Amino acid sequence: MGRIPSPRPSTRSAYYFLIVGVAVLSIILYLTFFVFIYSDAEGNSTFSLGSPLSFCNSNDKEPAPITTTITINARPTQTATSTPISNSVETTKNVEPAYCNYCTSTDEICKRYGSFNLARSRAYEGPNTRLKRVIRKVRSGQKIKIGIIGGSVSKGHGLRAHKFNWSSIYAEYIRETFAQSTSADAANIEVELINGAVGATISQYMETCFREHIPEDVDLVIIELAINDQRLEYLAKGYENLIRAIFALPNKPAIINVQVMALMFPTITMGGDLHTAIAQYYDTPIISLRNVLLPHILRTTQLNTSDDSLERYWFHHDTSGIDLRHISQNGHRMLGDLLKSFTSRVACEGWREEQLQQAGKSSEVVGGWDWAPYEDDRLEGGSLSLPNPNKGPDISEYIPRLSLFQKFDHTTVLRPATPFCRTTTTLTSTGFSSPYAHQLEALPPPLSTDGPDAFVLWHHPQNPGKVWLTGRKPGVVLAFKVLTSALGRIRVTYLRSESYGLGSAWCWVDEERNKGKRLDGYWEHKDIHVANSHVITEDATPGEHVLHCEIMKETKDPGGGTEFRIVAVDAL
Repeated sequence: MGRIPSPRPSTRSAYYFLIVGVAVLSIILYLTFFVFIYSDAEGNSTFSLGSPLSFCNSNDKEPAPITTTITINARPTQTATSTPISNSVETTKNVEPAYCNYCTSTDEICKRYGSFNLARSRAYEGPNTRLKRVIRKVRSGQKIKIGIIGGSVSKGHGLRAHKFNWSSIYAEYIRETFAQSTSADAANIEVELINGAVGATISQYMETCFREHIPEDVDLVIIELAINDQRLEYLAKGYENLIRAIFALPNKPAIINVQVMALMFPTITMGGDLHTAIAQYYDTPIISLRNVLLPHILRTTQLNTSDDSLERYWFHHDTSGIDLRHISQNGHRMLGDLLKSFTSRVACEGWREEQLQQAGKSSEVVGGWDWAPYEDDRLEGGSLSLPNPNKGPDISEYIPRLSLFQKFDHTTVLRPATPFCRTTTTLTSTGFSSPYAHQLEALPPPLSTDGPDAFVLWHHPQNPGKVWLTGRKPGVVLAFKVLTSALGRIRVTYLRSESYGLGSAWCWVDEERNKGKRLDGYWEHKDIHVANSHVITEDATPGEHVLHCEIMKETKDPGGGTEFRIVAVDAL
């Protein structure tokens, strides 16, 4: 066998340069595509010595390290309508505030509940333009007012002190977190909490009388009526009217809907499940305690039907047993924490939007600033198929011109009416005074019955916070002055119960007794004792009228009770 000849020196040199060239090329390709270059959604290639900074931190990683980047414009796959960002060098970035720590190692709320349960609690988020505006206000050092509209849960039933109420927990968080984030003297920045919750009340009452319980210049209103309302359409309409009326207040306040849980009614589903669709329609966020707790309670009792440990922990209880209508101090703490976690996420998103807006990188901001439609998203005349949220609050904070319960058309525009309300629920004589309330007072005789049988203000000795104008004898009459505006609607709000021995009343407007309405205090809903509003007329002319009510001999109460309790009268 012959020997293979060795390569000549010139051939060895060619092999050597070939191997070196391949190695160098491999290194360049590796650095180019795996270390230094990535492309964003706009098609811009970015060189970085670290990882690309995502807008929102992941749930299981620390915030990405701040890096020095150089942004280069590259041609996008489609032509956007926005102006491309010019070549720029970003040399510094502001350090993110402490509240931008959602589910990182410093997020104590996430440690307590876990990202799984926190995600469940956010039943609807939305862009939160209004809430971001309120947070910017308090960060700038200005005072804000937070108003609470709710029932006995928000009023603090069963709590030992106000500080354990979910609303107090949340208000303190707002002051400590956002005031201190920008002010060296946060103690001088006031966050005023006005808890206007009233036990045994529903949306139908609050839609007209909420201004008796919170001031008109509020910045943020939190509504908690999910378990007070039954799953009835007329209550859902009242809830919608309440939202529209709040948005019409001078400061155009933000709204957060809070949904707690009660497990003592005939069905788990309550009015809050109808509220959800309305809240989404008006782009107001929903934080749900039920979404978090109920699946765990159901699973625990499925595994062991005698296990009531979760109910005992999360609901109020005393010597008579577990109260499945009112959450415990633990439930209040969780609700406050869920609101805190949600608000921090919203505030962080708003802060990041501000930073990128200031840096001129509007095309990279989540929210209104990242909106850059393509040419094929335009209509035939060249107008945009979606409005630009950057154009201001007329778009980003738009209030629908139609009610969710109206038929769609091109012309109808709902106008806010001026509510008139007189109520017994915030009287100074009970110690539960409200500086915003107008006391419900009967007109003098002969329009109202005088003497020992006349209607009088009364409250149960064990519950001074619930006050009614109460009469007990058939034939007793009382009258009120009311003032209608655009709608011509006049209503009476009165207590209804299956077990309180309540009777019926006949109510009418002015001299039209024959057009009056019967109001029955008795109903067959066991364990539900709430104020219910009844329309007496919907066609009153704008102006002053007299509303009359007389206790009837006839009663639906099986025990023959004739007592009648009035909470408020209102008009629109």
